[in-house]
Amino acid sequence: MKKLLFLIMISLLGLKVHAQTPLSGKWKGVIEIQGQQLTVIFNIEGQPVNYSGTLDIPQQGAKDLPLSQAEQKGDSVLFVFNAGQVTGTFEGMLESETQISGMYQQGPGRFPFKLEKQQSTDAETQIGEGTDLIIPKGDIDIGGTLVVPENTPRPPLVIMISGSGAQNQDSNIFEFKPFAILAEHLKSQGIASFRYDDRQIGKSTGSFANATLDTLASDVDAIILHLQQSDEITPTDIILLGHSQGGVVAGKVASENEEVDQLILMASTGISIKEILRFQVQQALSGGTHSQEDIETEIENREMLMEAIRKGEELEEAKQNYINHYKDMLNNLPDAQKAGIPDIPTFAKRQTDQLVTVYSSPQMQSLLFHQPGEDLKQLKIPALVLFGEKDTQVTEKLNREPIEQALQKAGVDYTVEVIPTANHLFQKANTGMATEYASLEKQFVDGFKAIISEWIHNH
Repeated sequence: MKKLLFLIMISLLGLKVHAQTPLSGKWKGVIEIQGQQLTVIFNIEGQPVNYSGTLDIPQQGAKDLPLSQAEQKGDSVLFVFNAGQVTGTFEGMLESETQISGMYQQGPGRFPFKLEKQQSTDAETQIGEGTDLIIPKGDIDIGGTLVVPENTPRPPLVIMISGSGAQNQDSNIFEFKPFAILAEHLKSQGIASFRYDDRQIGKSTGSFANATLDTLASDVDAIILHLQQSDEITPTDIILLGHSQGGVVAGKVASENEEVDQLILMASTGISIKEILRFQVQQALSGGTHSQEDIETEIENREMLMEAIRKGEELEEAKQNYINHYKDMLNNLPDAQKAGIPDIPTFAKRQTDQLVTVYSSPQMQSLLFHQPGEDLKQLKIPALVLFGEKDTQVTEKLNREPIEQALQKAGVDYTVEVIPTANHLFQKANTGMATEYASLEKQFVDGFKAIISEWIHNH
């Protein structure tokens, strides 16, 4: 059961809704899967002709996953989600102004679901408020918020870059808004900040999936240039702060753009995304259901797909190898888990096709084999490197040494801090697993914000 739910976490989802009832808002409910309930939360914005939104799956640590499609037709709604290796759809009918019910489909499996609209939380206190900006860049817009401290004519400026997946400017994950909280703290310390919506999210336009590492880096360059020429702020220093995969983008920009004065890496990778995925797949599939030999073969076949796509050759052979072994893994599942997968060959093929789609995207291709350390070796500015002691996604063990080696090679002043009890989001954690994100306090671990602001002032 656990592994089936893991697959659902990274699936593609859909839904249908009533024409007279606004879909905008928060919808919370459950999928009934073999007698168990999996909580799902949809956060919808916009109008019937132009909806957008995200999906949360708290029990699985799914974090503010963007919907690629949100449509309202009559009394039905369709939401489509693309951010993983499995395809799924929610298709439902609006039973009343506050209730939707229907069927969730993943491959050949179909499961009932119900959603209920939640009360508005518009009255809650807003943090990180500032001046909304739209920064033009070629044929796209970058929407974000500039926060400037009062009575500080020339403050240092922190530009925040979010992690993997298209995220809004707050990096909102289960109502924890790390970038908004950090912006509020920096303001209180006389430090300005700018945080922005990723492409295709909020007020930013353009395609996120088609944005390569170079494209994402050029977005940051455009932000730097615009803010330097803006009447809104005259910064003394430009500081890039990248979280997780955002640290890869920040490191690349900092190594190439001479306007950057400081670099802050929050839970950032020191090795390629391919190596990170190897670790994460090993972690996800471990636990007793699959043998270590099967897990290692799955990873080997997965990486053969990556290489075949990269080289543009022998892809069909790599796909068939993956399908064959994945079918074997599914057939070896306990009967209770296999019951949710009535057509294993079809499911295995769908899984393989999804992997090919994900690994073929321009963004993933640009990141899979990129070595962040090569950028860090070119730095000429001080760097602050932060890890969470309990981070299970980007661990200190895998990433600290390659980052330190690169910074030593660069010969720059750097500081490494490992934050006790902190997870990947720098919240106080129990296990550090993503599955507990939704249940944790919506704040940073004590002292974390001060480490950042004090380091900025000291450098």
